[in-house]
Amino acid sequence: MDDDRLYAALQARDRGLDGRVFVCVATTGIFCRLSCPARTPLRKNCSFRATVAACVADGFRACKRCKPDSAG
Repeated sequence: MDDDRLYAALQARDRGLDGRVFVCVATTGIFCRLSCPARTPLRKNCSFRATVAACVADGFRACKRCKPDSAG
């Protein structure tokens, strides 16, 4: 999927992509599931990764609300 569709899924808090795509937020240094209940970040601050390892390798830490690094 392209980034615009992934951002739309983030805005909709789409659970269908949980565990398959993660959003990294540049301004906070945090990565989340697309279904995270936290406030939706601005589009310009978002990038998307396919794995937790890719998020961590790029310097992001896991969100404490949605816990994207835990199983399930």
